[in-house]
This record gives sequence, C-alpha cells and structure tokens, in this order.
Amino acid sequence: MQWKENGLTQYLLAPFRFLIDWLVRFIEDDGLASAGYLAYLGLMSLLPFLVFVFTLLGLIGRADEGAGIVDMMFRFMPTEVALTLQEPVVQVVGTASGGVLTLSLVVVLWIAASGVEGIRTALNRAYRARETRGYWRRRANSSVLVIFFSGFIIIAIGCMVIGPLLWQQAEGYLDFGISLGPSQFPEIIRFGAGGGALFIATAALYHSLPNRQPSWIGVIPGAAAVFVMVAGATSLYSVYLEHFAQYAAIYGSLGGIISTLIFFYLLGAIFVLGAELNGMLSEIYDERKEGKQE
Repeated sequence: MQWKENGLTQYLLAPFRFLIDWLVRFIEDDGLASAGYLAYLGLMSLLPFLVFVFTLLGLIGRADEGAGIVDMMFRFMPTEVALTLQEPVVQVVGTASGGVLTLSLVVVLWIAASGVEGIRTALNRAYRARETRGYWRRRANSSVLVIFFSGFIIIAIGCMVIGPLLWQQAEGYLDFGISLGPSQFPEIIRFGAGGGALFIATAALYHSLPNRQPSWIGVIPGAAAVFVMVAGATSLYSVYLEHFAQYAAIYGSLGGIISTLIFFYLLGAIFVLGAELNGMLSEIYDERKEGKQE
C-alpha cells in the first residue's frame, strides 16, 4: 500500500516537476536575456518588414489590402500597444504604397532579416546547438524566410478577402440561411486564421532556423504552447494595462513606448519558452531511445 501511495504521489507530482525543469532550463539558457534581445530586434524589424510586405502588395496591384494586415495585427495586441504603434505603422503604409526604390528595398530586406538572425541565435541557445553554418549562408536563409513570410501573409490576406465571396457562393447553392458579406464574416474564422498563421509561422521558425534542425512533429508542442501562451498573455496584459499599470505617471509621454517594449519582451519570452519545451522533449525522447537500445 505504501508503494502504491508513493507511486501515485510521483505520478501526481510529475507535471509540476516537468514544469519546474522547463523553467529552470529556460533560465539556465539565458532565456530572459534572449527575450530582451528578441524584443529589441522584433521592434526594430517590425516596420521594415511591413514596408517590404506593403511594397510587394503594391507591385502586384494589391496595395489597398495592406489595411487588412494592419487590422489583423492590431487585433492581437493590447489597446495601448496598438495605439502606440498605430501612427508609425500608418506612416509606413503611406511610404510603402508610394513605392520604394530597389536599393531601399534591399536595405529593408536586410534589416528585416536581422530580426530573423536574432531568432536563430535564441533558438540555437534553446536547442543547445552550436552554429556552424557560414555567415552569408545564414543571411541568405534569413532573407528567404522574410520573403516566404511576406508571401504567406499576402496569401492569407487574399484568403480573408476571398473567403466571404466563397461563402456567398456556397450560400447561393446550399442555402445555409446565413448570408454574410466581407465585413460580416464570422469573427471566429478571422481569429482562427490569425491563430493558425501564428502557429504555422512559429513552427516554421522552430524547424528551419536552429543549426540542429528538429522534425516538423518535434516542433508542434512548442508552437502549440506559444499559441496558447500568446493568447493568454495578451489578454492578461490588456487587463493589467487597463486597470493597474501607471506607466504614464512614471515615464510621462514615454509610457506607451514602455508598455510596447514590455509587450514585445513578453512575446520574446514566450517564443523562447516554446523552443525550450521542444528542446527538452527532444532530449527526453533521445534519452529514452538510448535506454531502449541498451
């Protein structure tokens, strides 16, 4: 009976031990420092990335759809953060819509790719892998990823526009009894599309950037954890900013910028935590595999 109680206790404590080991690994791998690094590079690379995307939209005659990207991005941000970024983002949209010279576009792509390089450094730490690839190979890979994600966003926005039209066609043939226009398309579908894009983008970064490339199945736990944690952290941080935060009293006119930096810091920490989860599960799997072979 005593053995069963001990076994039951160990079984019940296992999730808590796993959680503690996960957090300890995050701290040991300088996860907090990596989160700050990603917050800085993410904020620095956000606007150049938007310039690149909007310029591509302009080249294919879809410049007006850039507003959909901005709207979707702000939907996933706390109100105060969205208000802080709104003016510079609107200015970026106007600049990109007017066209960007080829040389400027290359510079913008280079800056945006720098953000990807920061993510690569953080992921190599999380997976405890030493980088062995050459500088220009890594830069080329980062630039390709920026172009890929730009195309992915453009396709996703196109689907958001085409979706309501397809719904209307299906309604005409099948008579669902629910007639929806583009502005009335179910919010749950829009939210699901944004969440799905976040999951796919996170999984793609986890898979393609580290020097020790994990399998697609191996990155699913971390990407799923990031999706859940981002949704929860965004909601909680919104409540905190609305009811408790007093950044304006401390930082004055810089209060909005500070709240934005903290939000990006939280996103960076969550991204690193997801990578640490994948790395931890991968090591557990390898240890069990070696144990069976022995």
